[in-house]
Order: sequence, then structure tokens, then C-alpha cells
Amino acid sequence: SAWPCAPTGNRMASNSDAPALLEFDCAAIDELDPSLSGGHRVVYDREVPVEMRVQQANDQPQEAGTLEAVKVKLLLLGDEESPVALRAELTSENDLFFHYTHTLGSDSFQIVQEQQKLMVEFGEYT
Repeated sequence: SAWPCAPTGNRMASNSDAPALLEFDCAAIDELDPSLSGGHRVVYDREVPVEMRVQQANDQPQEAGTLEAVKVKLLLLGDEESPVALRAELTSENDLFFHYTHTLGSDSFQIVQEQQKLMVEFGEYT
């Protein structure tokens, strides 16, 4: 098939005259996701409501922001018992220029752990 996501041909069991619904095998599309490059796998992928505020100047009071749906995708590199890195990707369909990516490995986590006085270890954090 010319499409990377080809129908499997499975039909919905029904006695009605409704058109048959096809199920799609989209594994080929998932393989094209640049987020999954390098062996990362998705462990969390949801839209989360976030209040967005514009920072004017430090001496001005901050006004209330707008509530937007931000897609949060967390990806893990390595197995769950001994993770190598955690990557967070934040995107917004409302603002195509809003794209935040942060990767945190076990070495850089130790720096954050000291700065933030975190009591959790990297394996528990991921």
C-alpha cells in the first residue's frame, strides 16, 4: 500500500446495514515521529490546561493569563529499571511557535537535585 497507515480490513460485527468500519495499523506512522528517535519511548502523552502569562517587567504586577491546552509528552530513554534520560516536550496547537523540549540525564539530574534540594533519586524521578 502507498499509505504508511494501511487498513487491516477488520469489520465491525453488526446486523445493521451500517458501513463497515476499518481498523488501521498505524505503527508505520509512529516510527516516523521524530520524538522517538534514538530509542525514546512515550510514557505520558496528554493535553493539560496551563495558564499562560506574559512577563512585562519585574516591577509591574502580573495580570491574569489565558488558559490554553498544552500537549505534554514525556519520553524515556532506557528501560524503566535503569533509565538513561527523560525528555519533556511541550507544544500547543493554538501557537505553532510554542515548542519546548528539555532532556534530563542522570548526570544533569544530580545538578538539578542539588540546586532544588530534591529528595528523590533519578530512577524515581523518571
